[in-house]
Amino acid sequence: MSELQHAVRPAGPADLDGLTRALAAAFTDDPLFVHLLPPGVRAREERIRRVFAVDGARSLSCGGLWTAAAAEAAAVWFPPGHWRGSARQDLRELPAWLRIGGRRMRFFQRVRSALYTHHRDLPPHWYLLYVGTRPERRGRGLGAALLQAMVDRCDADGVPAYLEATCERSVPLYRRHGFTEHGTLDVPPGCPRMVPMWRDPR
Repeated sequence: MSELQHAVRPAGPADLDGLTRALAAAFTDDPLFVHLLPPGVRAREERIRRVFAVDGARSLSCGGLWTAAAAEAAAVWFPPGHWRGSARQDLRELPAWLRIGGRRMRFFQRVRSALYTHHRDLPPHWYLLYVGTRPERRGRGLGAALLQAMVDRCDADGVPAYLEATCERSVPLYRRHGFTEHGTLDVPPGCPRMVPMWRDPR
């Protein structure tokens, strides 16, 4: 694990493009992204990449973007009080989201509304929006190393952490890092199940 720990670090602007591509590859078969942008939709790969470009840039701006192993894996976090963009950020990002969503924009809006509804009453916390590894690099502990870096920080600062697991296979990984199921998320019809998970600092 020591080599992986040294490979994990906060990302900088030069890392953003590589990390967005790594996350796009990691999430191309994720149930939520298959729901939002099903295989066969026009320019699917580029639209998924743009999702991570927008969210990654916002995370980077508040010190929440992390990289591992030369941009082979990434984690997109938001610090307490920043899990939702400001009105100015939302307005600035709207054209990008309209290009991403296109005719499926209503699906994005419904999912976002469900997340906001569940999320808004939680105590202050670090929010993990995404963590992912390029498919060919999975199984080497990169995702675990990225998680460990931030949960160590949460423990040191006495701050909780929160996420929504979009894939059942990722739930055991989060449990090993101290996250537990936290209620249920009322997702829109047709949307795959997501598992809200909370972690108190140790």
